[in-house]
Amino acid sequence: MKKSFWQEDDEYKVEPITNEIVAEAEKELSVKLPESYISLLKEQNGGYISYDSYPTNFPTSWADDHINVDYIRGIGGEESILESEYLIKEWGLPKKVVLISGDGHTWIAFDYRNTDENPPIILIDHDGEEITELAPDFESFLNGLTKLED
Repeated sequence: MKKSFWQEDDEYKVEPITNEIVAEAEKELSVKLPESYISLLKEQNGGYISYDSYPTNFPTSWADDHINVDYIRGIGGEESILESEYLIKEWGLPKKVVLISGDGHTWIAFDYRNTDENPPIILIDHDGEEITELAPDFESFLNGLTKLED
């Protein structure tokens, strides 16, 4: 894990997660959340992050070589992974994904379409028209994040 992953002046914070909250979320979403994601949320339950860019080898709606990642959704609060089902319907996104970051036109998600555990991380871009794998798992995604100014 990188030092100062979460932004220190973050006003986004929600209540800390417990094993019970994780179990309820997994039941509601019908998925097994990655251990690396759960560990990250135990440090802070979602929020704005310091490492706010993920390099790509393809153009995105953000840039030719990266996607911005402003925050990671936690469990509960205003920006929660528990909103995934509603947002999938609202934006016409594929089923069996869990949205961990995004704004409507561009989403980053756990992709459970072909697996029940340790899903790859995908980018859903251009209002759901393009889906590209960003990383084979959440830990690889975390390790690939950089600071935009770098």
